[in-house]
Amino acid sequence: MIRLINIELFKIVKKPRTYIGFLAIFLIVGALQLAMYFEGEELISIAIQNLENDFRLEGKIINANLLTYILLNSIIIHIPILICLVTGDAIAGEAATGTLRLILQRPFKRSEIYIAKAITGFLYTISLMVFLAGMTYGLGLLLFGTGDLIVLRRGVTVIASDDVTWRFFYAFCSGTLSMIVVASLSMMISSFVNNAIGPIVGTIAILIGLNIIFTLGAPIFKDILPYIFTSHITKWQYFFDFDIDKLVLQQSVLVQFVYILIFNLVGIWNFNRKDILT
Repeated sequence: MIRLINIELFKIVKKPRTYIGFLAIFLIVGALQLAMYFEGEELISIAIQNLENDFRLEGKIINANLLTYILLNSIIIHIPILICLVTGDAIAGEAATGTLRLILQRPFKRSEIYIAKAITGFLYTISLMVFLAGMTYGLGLLLFGTGDLIVLRRGVTVIASDDVTWRFFYAFCSGTLSMIVVASLSMMISSFVNNAIGPIVGTIAILIGLNIIFTLGAPIFKDILPYIFTSHITKWQYFFDFDIDKLVLQQSVLVQFVYILIFNLVGIWNFNRKDILT
């Protein structure tokens, strides 16, 4: 298994599309933070103008903590696309180029090959999220320094700068778990098609479709909403509540692990019966 994982890691490192995600994060984070550096005061004053009537705000509102919190919201849209560029190509891309036949001729079980590809996809996802965290907080710290964090969610929460680090750590862990669910979904779809575009478009379409359906129809689907994986992508925000609802977060972790297991089991099942001769 270690040998298979090393082979898959070597493939990922050699593919140019692997670095698109890191480049995109670098450009997005850099552009936003530079924009906040030059125009941030005006933008923030517009966003909190209602608060200034009720609260007296002092100190540095724009800081590394605030920028990191804002950029964490990008995992809903940008990061899944970047992940699918790699995980969606893992099986479908090789099927399209014909290299999948060569791989399956080696003395490895199909399930082992799939698991190795999945683990490699998970490692790529984790590395992308670590890069996002380092880039966001590191550049923010360099440009703005640290400070208290103002969170506008279900009211106003002000979190002291010395109480933020552990929250961001668990928030990024929660976000990474959600992205591993996305990677598992992309891998599963990749096992069904022979075109690398299919898993990318299919995964993003599912994410957008489910978000629209369960956002617009939240009152109707409120009973099943906790069991839909897309509703857990933003659960990292709970770590910035004054009173953290641990039960909700524990249930979120459990539901997402179940989805990871289901998506990969379905993927393995289909990969084992996949026709590589046509």
